[in-house]
Amino acid sequence: MDQSPLHERITDQFSYRGERADIWRAFDLLLDTDEFLNLGYSEWYQPHIVGSSQRRLVTEVGSRIASHLPATDGVPLLDVGCGRGGPAIHLADRFGFSVTGLDLVPYNIEQATENAREKRVEAEFVIGDATQLPFSTDSFAACTAIDALVYLPDRDSVFAAVADVLEPGGALVLSDLVMQSDVSETERGYVDSFADAWDMPSVGTVEQYNAALDEASFELKTVEDITGHSVGRFRRWTTLYLQLLRSPLRSLVERLLRAYDLDPSGVTEQVRAGHHALPFLQHVVLVAKR
Repeated sequence: MDQSPLHERITDQFSYRGERADIWRAFDLLLDTDEFLNLGYSEWYQPHIVGSSQRRLVTEVGSRIASHLPATDGVPLLDVGCGRGGPAIHLADRFGFSVTGLDLVPYNIEQATENAREKRVEAEFVIGDATQLPFSTDSFAACTAIDALVYLPDRDSVFAAVADVLEPGGALVLSDLVMQSDVSETERGYVDSFADAWDMPSVGTVEQYNAALDEASFELKTVEDITGHSVGRFRRWTTLYLQLLRSPLRSLVERLLRAYDLDPSGVTEQVRAGHHALPFLQHVVLVAKR
Protein backbone atom coordinates (compact mmCIF):
# COMPACT_ATOMS: atom_id res chain seq x y z
CA MET A 1 0.00 0.00 0.00
CA ASP A 2 1.23 3.50 -0.87
CA GLN A 3 2.86 5.23 2.09
CA SER A 4 3.41 8.60 0.41
CA PRO A 5 3.33 11.83 2.45
CA LEU A 6 -0.14 12.53 1.03
CA HIS A 7 -1.34 9.09 2.12
CA GLU A 8 0.00 9.77 5.62
CA ARG A 9 -1.64 13.20 5.74
CA ILE A 10 -5.02 11.75 4.72
CA THR A 11 -4.67 8.96 7.27
CA ASP A 12 -3.78 11.44 10.01
CA GLN A 13 -6.67 13.75 9.11
CA PHE A 14 -9.31 11.04 9.24
CA SER A 15 -7.78 9.39 12.30
CA TYR A 16 -8.21 12.66 14.24
CA ARG A 17 -4.49 12.98 14.82
CA GLY A 18 -3.26 15.24 12.03
CA GLU A 19 -2.68 18.98 11.92
CA ARG A 20 -5.93 19.50 9.99
CA ALA A 21 -8.13 17.01 11.80
CA ASP A 22 -9.82 19.70 13.90
CA ILE A 23 -12.16 20.64 11.07
CA TRP A 24 -13.67 17.15 11.25
CA ARG A 25 -14.04 17.45 15.02
CA ALA A 26 -15.93 20.68 14.35
CA PHE A 27 -18.16 18.89 11.83
CA ASP A 28 -18.85 16.27 14.53
CA LEU A 29 -20.81 18.94 16.39
CA LEU A 30 -23.22 19.41 13.46
CA LEU A 31 -23.14 16.35 11.18
CA ASP A 32 -23.11 12.54 11.31
CA THR A 33 -19.37 12.37 10.67
CA ASP A 34 -19.02 9.40 12.98
CA GLU A 35 -20.75 7.50 10.13
CA PHE A 36 -20.73 9.69 7.01
CA LEU A 37 -17.94 11.80 5.52
CA ASN A 38 -19.66 12.92 2.30
CA LEU A 39 -20.91 16.38 1.29
CA GLY A 40 -24.58 15.55 1.60
CA TYR A 41 -27.67 16.20 -0.51
CA SER A 42 -30.67 18.40 0.33
CA GLU A 43 -33.68 19.56 -1.62
CA TRP A 44 -34.37 23.30 -1.60
CA TYR A 45 -36.76 22.98 1.35
CA GLN A 46 -34.39 20.90 3.51
CA PRO A 47 -31.88 22.57 5.83
CA HIS A 48 -28.53 20.97 5.08
CA ILE A 49 -27.62 20.36 8.72
CA VAL A 50 -31.05 19.07 9.78
CA GLY A 51 -31.92 15.42 9.37
CA SER A 52 -29.08 13.63 7.61
CA SER A 53 -28.11 15.28 4.35
CA GLN A 54 -25.21 12.83 4.14
CA ARG A 55 -27.53 9.82 4.31
CA ARG A 56 -29.74 11.47 1.70
CA LEU A 57 -26.80 11.60 -0.71
CA VAL A 58 -26.26 7.86 -0.26
CA THR A 59 -29.95 7.29 -1.05
CA GLU A 60 -29.53 9.31 -4.24
CA VAL A 61 -26.49 7.25 -5.25
CA GLY A 62 -28.22 3.99 -4.33
CA SER A 63 -31.29 4.88 -6.38
CA ARG A 64 -29.17 5.61 -9.42
CA ILE A 65 -27.23 2.37 -9.22
CA ALA A 66 -30.44 0.39 -8.61
CA SER A 67 -31.90 1.82 -11.83
CA HIS A 68 -29.05 0.22 -13.81
CA LEU A 69 -29.42 -3.27 -12.33
CA PRO A 70 -32.19 -5.86 -12.69
CA ALA A 71 -32.26 -6.34 -8.89
CA THR A 72 -30.38 -5.23 -5.76
CA ASP A 73 -31.25 -7.79 -3.08
CA GLY A 74 -28.13 -9.80 -2.32
CA VAL A 75 -26.22 -8.21 -5.20
CA PRO A 76 -22.50 -7.84 -4.35
CA LEU A 77 -21.49 -4.16 -4.23
CA LEU A 78 -18.10 -2.63 -3.53
CA ASP A 79 -18.00 0.77 -1.81
CA VAL A 80 -14.61 2.35 -2.53
CA GLY A 81 -13.46 4.84 0.09
CA CYS A 82 -16.16 3.64 2.47
CA GLY A 83 -15.10 5.94 5.30
CA ARG A 84 -16.80 5.14 8.58
CA GLY A 85 -19.33 2.79 7.04
CA GLY A 86 -22.49 4.88 6.94
CA PRO A 87 -22.93 4.63 3.15
CA ALA A 88 -22.24 0.89 3.00
CA ILE A 89 -24.60 0.21 5.90
CA HIS A 90 -27.34 2.32 4.33
CA LEU A 91 -26.91 0.68 0.91
CA ALA A 92 -27.21 -2.75 2.54
CA ASP A 93 -30.17 -1.82 4.74
CA ARG A 94 -32.16 0.31 2.27
CA PHE A 95 -31.49 -1.52 -1.00
CA GLY A 96 -30.47 -5.02 0.12
CA PHE A 97 -27.01 -4.98 -1.45
CA SER A 98 -24.36 -7.35 -0.11
CA VAL A 99 -21.78 -4.65 0.56
CA THR A 100 -18.03 -4.74 0.98
CA GLY A 101 -16.47 -1.43 1.98
CA LEU A 102 -12.81 -0.60 1.40
CA ASP A 103 -10.84 2.30 2.88
CA LEU A 104 -7.14 3.04 3.31
CA VAL A 105 -7.57 4.51 6.84
CA PRO A 106 -7.57 1.85 9.58
CA TYR A 107 -9.44 4.16 11.98
CA ASN A 108 -12.30 4.46 9.48
CA ILE A 109 -12.54 0.69 9.06
CA GLU A 110 -12.64 0.20 12.84
CA GLN A 111 -15.46 2.73 13.10
CA ALA A 112 -17.31 1.21 10.14
CA THR A 113 -17.16 -2.28 11.63
CA GLU A 114 -18.46 -1.00 14.96
CA ASN A 115 -21.25 1.01 13.29
CA ALA A 116 -22.42 -2.06 11.36
CA ARG A 117 -22.38 -4.14 14.54
CA GLU A 118 -24.40 -1.54 16.45
CA LYS A 119 -26.98 -1.27 13.68
CA ARG A 120 -27.09 -5.05 13.19
CA VAL A 121 -26.48 -4.73 9.47
CA GLU A 122 -24.29 -7.23 7.65
CA ALA A 123 -21.47 -5.53 5.77
CA GLU A 124 -17.81 -6.37 5.36
CA PHE A 125 -15.09 -3.76 5.75
CA VAL A 126 -11.53 -4.10 4.49
CA ILE A 127 -8.42 -1.94 4.83
CA GLY A 128 -6.96 -1.51 1.37
CA ASP A 129 -5.67 0.64 -1.45
CA ALA A 130 -8.23 1.47 -4.14
CA THR A 131 -5.53 1.24 -6.82
CA GLN A 132 -4.71 -2.36 -5.81
CA LEU A 133 -8.02 -3.92 -4.85
CA PRO A 134 -7.66 -7.18 -2.91
CA PHE A 135 -10.52 -8.94 -4.70
CA SER A 136 -10.75 -11.44 -7.53
CA THR A 137 -11.85 -10.59 -11.07
CA ASP A 138 -15.60 -10.11 -11.61
CA SER A 139 -16.34 -10.17 -7.87
CA PHE A 140 -18.95 -7.40 -7.86
CA ALA A 141 -22.00 -6.41 -9.92
CA ALA A 142 -21.89 -2.82 -8.71
CA CYS A 143 -19.51 -0.26 -7.27
CA THR A 144 -19.94 3.07 -5.52
CA ALA A 145 -17.46 5.77 -4.56
CA ILE A 146 -19.19 8.51 -2.60
CA ASP A 147 -17.16 11.73 -2.38
CA ALA A 148 -14.03 9.60 -1.95
CA LEU A 149 -11.95 9.79 -5.12
CA VAL A 150 -11.20 13.47 -4.58
CA TYR A 151 -8.71 12.26 -1.97
CA LEU A 152 -6.97 9.82 -4.35
CA PRO A 153 -4.28 11.18 -6.69
CA ASP A 154 -4.15 8.21 -9.12
CA ARG A 155 -7.75 7.99 -10.28
CA ASP A 156 -6.73 6.27 -13.51
CA SER A 157 -5.46 3.31 -11.50
CA VAL A 158 -8.57 3.31 -9.33
CA PHE A 159 -10.86 2.98 -12.34
CA ALA A 160 -8.64 0.27 -13.84
CA ALA A 161 -8.74 -1.66 -10.57
CA VAL A 162 -12.52 -1.28 -10.27
CA ALA A 163 -12.98 -2.44 -13.88
CA ASP A 164 -11.04 -5.60 -13.05
CA VAL A 165 -13.21 -6.59 -10.07
CA LEU A 166 -16.51 -5.47 -11.63
CA GLU A 167 -18.31 -8.07 -13.73
CA PRO A 168 -19.18 -7.31 -17.39
CA GLY A 169 -22.18 -5.02 -17.52
CA GLY A 170 -21.58 -3.92 -13.94
CA ALA A 171 -22.49 -0.40 -12.85
CA LEU A 172 -20.28 2.21 -11.23
CA VAL A 173 -21.87 5.25 -9.59
CA LEU A 174 -19.69 7.87 -8.00
CA SER A 175 -20.26 11.28 -6.52
CA ASP A 176 -17.36 13.66 -6.19
CA LEU A 177 -16.14 17.19 -5.88
CA VAL A 178 -14.65 18.45 -9.14
CA MET A 179 -13.21 21.67 -10.49
CA GLN A 180 -15.09 23.59 -13.15
CA SER A 181 -13.56 23.15 -16.58
CA ASP A 182 -13.19 26.81 -17.58
CA VAL A 183 -11.35 28.29 -14.59
CA SER A 184 -8.65 30.91 -14.97
CA GLU A 185 -5.15 30.50 -13.57
CA THR A 186 -6.10 32.65 -10.58
CA GLU A 187 -9.20 30.57 -9.93
CA ARG A 188 -7.21 27.35 -10.31
CA GLY A 189 -4.86 28.74 -7.67
CA TYR A 190 -7.76 29.07 -5.23
CA VAL A 191 -8.76 25.45 -5.89
CA ASP A 192 -5.17 24.24 -5.48
CA SER A 193 -4.85 26.11 -2.17
CA PHE A 194 -8.09 24.52 -1.02
CA ALA A 195 -6.85 21.04 -1.95
CA ASP A 196 -3.60 21.59 -0.06
CA ALA A 197 -5.38 22.90 3.03
CA TRP A 198 -7.67 19.86 3.09
CA ASP A 199 -4.94 17.27 2.38
CA MET A 200 -6.16 16.48 -1.12
CA PRO A 201 -4.33 15.95 -4.40
CA SER A 202 -5.18 18.24 -7.31
CA VAL A 203 -8.94 18.40 -7.85
CA GLY A 204 -9.96 16.88 -11.18
CA THR A 205 -12.55 17.96 -13.75
CA VAL A 206 -15.46 16.00 -15.22
CA GLU A 207 -13.51 15.76 -18.46
CA GLN A 208 -10.55 14.17 -16.66
CA TYR A 209 -12.84 11.68 -14.92
CA ASN A 210 -14.46 10.84 -18.25
CA ALA A 211 -11.08 10.27 -19.89
CA ALA A 212 -9.95 8.02 -17.03
CA LEU A 213 -13.21 6.03 -17.19
CA ASP A 214 -12.86 5.63 -20.94
CA GLU A 215 -9.25 4.43 -20.55
CA ALA A 216 -10.51 1.77 -18.13
CA SER A 217 -13.15 0.64 -20.66
CA PHE A 218 -16.11 2.19 -18.86
CA GLU A 219 -18.90 3.89 -20.76
CA LEU A 220 -20.00 7.09 -19.04
CA LYS A 221 -23.80 7.11 -19.12
CA THR A 222 -24.77 10.26 -17.25
CA VAL A 223 -23.24 13.25 -15.48
CA GLU A 224 -25.50 15.08 -13.04
CA ASP A 225 -24.55 18.37 -11.40
CA ILE A 226 -25.94 18.38 -7.83
CA THR A 227 -24.00 21.45 -6.66
CA GLY A 228 -27.19 23.32 -5.83
CA HIS A 229 -28.17 20.53 -3.44
CA SER A 230 -24.87 20.53 -1.54
CA VAL A 231 -21.75 22.67 -1.85
CA GLY A 232 -23.71 25.43 -3.55
CA ARG A 233 -25.09 26.17 -0.09
CA PHE A 234 -21.82 26.07 1.80
CA ARG A 235 -20.60 29.57 0.99
CA ARG A 236 -23.29 31.19 3.11
CA TRP A 237 -21.80 29.36 6.11
CA THR A 238 -18.18 30.16 5.27
CA THR A 239 -19.20 33.79 4.71
CA LEU A 240 -20.91 33.91 8.11
CA TYR A 241 -17.90 32.36 9.85
CA LEU A 242 -15.45 34.79 8.26
CA GLN A 243 -17.73 37.75 9.02
CA LEU A 244 -17.82 36.73 12.67
CA LEU A 245 -14.02 36.70 12.73
CA ARG A 246 -14.02 40.30 11.48
CA SER A 247 -16.51 41.36 14.13
CA PRO A 248 -16.29 41.98 17.90
CA LEU A 249 -17.50 38.38 18.31
CA ARG A 250 -14.17 36.96 17.10
CA SER A 251 -12.86 36.31 20.61
CA LEU A 252 -16.11 34.55 21.52
CA VAL A 253 -15.89 32.31 18.42
CA GLU A 254 -12.29 31.42 19.17
CA ARG A 255 -13.03 30.70 22.84
CA LEU A 256 -15.90 28.44 21.78
CA LEU A 257 -13.62 26.50 19.44
CA ARG A 258 -10.98 26.13 22.14
CA ALA A 259 -13.66 24.92 24.56
CA TYR A 260 -14.10 21.95 22.21
CA ASP A 261 -10.31 21.52 22.05
CA LEU A 262 -10.18 22.87 18.48
CA ASP A 263 -7.44 25.06 17.03
CA PRO A 264 -9.06 28.29 15.75
CA SER A 265 -6.19 29.10 13.37
CA GLY A 266 -6.27 25.64 11.75
CA VAL A 267 -10.07 25.65 11.36
CA THR A 268 -10.00 29.18 9.96
CA GLU A 269 -7.29 28.28 7.43
CA GLN A 270 -9.45 25.51 6.00
CA VAL A 271 -12.67 27.52 6.06
CA ARG A 272 -11.00 30.45 4.29
CA ALA A 273 -9.45 28.17 1.65
CA GLY A 274 -12.83 26.54 1.05
CA HIS A 275 -14.57 29.92 0.87
CA HIS A 276 -12.29 31.17 -1.90
CA ALA A 277 -12.50 27.89 -3.88
CA LEU A 278 -16.23 27.14 -3.64
CA PRO A 279 -17.33 29.30 -6.62
CA PHE A 280 -15.09 27.19 -8.88
CA LEU A 281 -16.12 23.74 -7.60
CA GLN A 282 -18.96 21.42 -8.56
CA HIS A 283 -20.50 18.39 -6.90
CA VAL A 284 -21.43 15.77 -9.49
CA VAL A 285 -22.82 12.24 -9.78
CA LEU A 286 -21.40 10.08 -12.58
CA VAL A 287 -22.95 6.81 -13.74
CA ALA A 288 -20.80 4.45 -15.82
CA LYS A 289 -21.16 0.89 -17.07
CA ARG A 290 -18.40 -1.64 -17.70
